[in-house]
Amino acid sequence: MKPDDCFQGLLTGTAQRDAFSALREQAEVRARTLKLPQDKHDDWRLTGLEAFYDQEFVPAGKALEIPSIEGFMIPGSCRIVFVDGFYHSKLSDLSGQEGIRVSPLGQEDKSLHTHFDKGMKDSVFAQINGRNFTDCAWVHVQGETQQIVHVLHVTTGHQKPVSLYGRALVVLGAMAKATLVEEYTGPDSPYLVNTMTEVVLGEGADLRHIRIQREGAQAVHMGHALVSLSRGAHYDSTTLALGGRFSRHDQRILHQGEGAEARLDGLILADENQVADTHTRIDHLVPDCRSFQQHKCIASGNSTAVFSGNIVVHRGARGTDTRQSSRNLLLSNKARIDAQPQLEIMNDDVSCKHGATMGKLDAEELFYFMSRGLQEAQARKLLIYAFAAEIMDRIPIPNLVRSLRESMEGRLV
Repeated sequence: MKPDDCFQGLLTGTAQRDAFSALREQAEVRARTLKLPQDKHDDWRLTGLEAFYDQEFVPAGKALEIPSIEGFMIPGSCRIVFVDGFYHSKLSDLSGQEGIRVSPLGQEDKSLHTHFDKGMKDSVFAQINGRNFTDCAWVHVQGETQQIVHVLHVTTGHQKPVSLYGRALVVLGAMAKATLVEEYTGPDSPYLVNTMTEVVLGEGADLRHIRIQREGAQAVHMGHALVSLSRGAHYDSTTLALGGRFSRHDQRILHQGEGAEARLDGLILADENQVADTHTRIDHLVPDCRSFQQHKCIASGNSTAVFSGNIVVHRGARGTDTRQSSRNLLLSNKARIDAQPQLEIMNDDVSCKHGATMGKLDAEELFYFMSRGLQEAQARKLLIYAFAAEIMDRIPIPNLVRSLRESMEGRLV
């Protein structure tokens, strides 16, 4: 399919009529102005969009059957579930503790509208989401809570490739504290998931955010996240890209209040013919903020993994402290990893470091474990998981870590 035909297909039909109709119309205008990226577009030149262009996606309707989510439930969480892009009340449990309110589109606290759709106007896929989103998770936290908020997106099987558009707005008030798990899963049939998550942290707020993408083998996943930090706010993120035929996640962090801190951990696990791409941008806009980023890629088979991380220290951001690390493990001669850690510094009064490493499994370590009685495949799995564990094991939910490890084990070869 030609890019123009694919593009027109994503914008066919009448946009949903609701309280956001004006925003939807504006998003369509911006999308048509931006158009879909071509291979020479700088942000896409390392991956291309062949998996996207070779299919015609039609909008998904509401699912007729109730899927099982037993393997994804987090005990005690406040859970909102979207099936094929639509809120599913029977699978959700919105009984949040005091200070937590989680709602689908149409039931949200209208005061949150002032935080909605505030960025990523330069991303055509974010604008397509802004036009087409079918539902939204509205998360409002006031005060400190131990309860996990779980936003689960489930895609079901379809006879034709379908497109789904989910959205979330997460707002933490001053000094609020919460843990958010954002998760995407689906079957091995072809489908497109295009998502947008906005996070707004009030003064002194603290959010632990875990994002898990484990789509099916033929899925195309386009994810977007925009995070705004007020004075003294703390954002701690772990992003896992494990599934999909093609996946792309754009994450942008805005330090807008002095003393804010962000930590970004990321892991790509790619095998067979997968293409996985993570782009991040951290903007230090004000003085005395910190950011710490560690990203890892593991690639085997004929897969491609891309990490592009840009940290921008603006002129007024004196006293910035930022660290960025990209470590990568290449398991096949046919696999490819492109790592691009980047710093743009417009202020001399800063402390900034970044670096990248690329390597294969250590032959001496492999020999050591085999000399202790392990088969080669077992030793390789152990070493690969040890490499990933630095990211995985920081997730503060033991049951979730065990589930992720079990789902990964069959691929660690």
